[in-house]
Amino acid sequence: MTTEKDIRNWFGDRGYPIEDNSKLKFKVLNSWLFILDREYDEIELYETDTIYCEPYTSWDKKGFNWSNKNLQKLIPISD
Repeated sequence: MTTEKDIRNWFGDRGYPIEDNSKLKFKVLNSWLFILDREYDEIELYETDTIYCEPYTSWDKKGFNWSNKNLQKLIPISD
């Protein structure tokens, strides 16, 4: 997943379409998607190599650091 269309399709394919007028900010690292729908106050984290569409966790958008270095620290470590 690299484009906004890919992101919208991923959610839509799982039964959670994103409104066409939603303004999204996102980054994908490995199989993890960080996404902000600017109408909401949280950045959500999703695992994209699954059929499920449930956020793993979320953070307040205020002051959130979108740098790759910070996002890498937020990705859960696999056992």
